[in-house]
Amino acid sequence: MSAEQIEESLMKLPREERLRFAQWFYEHEDDILAPRDHSKIHPAVEAEILRRRQEADDHPERLEAWEGTTERVRGRLHELRRQKAKAR
Repeated sequence: MSAEQIEESLMKLPREERLRFAQWFYEHEDDILAPRDHSKIHPAVEAEILRRRQEADDHPERLEAWEGTTERVRGRLHELRRQKAKAR
């Protein structure tokens, strides 16, 4: 069965069945896609992680708490939408 056929079949299902499938897929994604060896990180990714950690250690004042992140992002998006609406 092709990916297109699977997609077509899924879209014919009632919404509740699609939601159940989506949850199942999410829970079994690693099994479906074959487990990856997470112990090996690409050197460029590792270098970036180390760079960011060093920056955080050197400049803790630049860090922001996770608390309130969603609200800050939503606020910024609303502001951008307002600006876009004014520009029309």
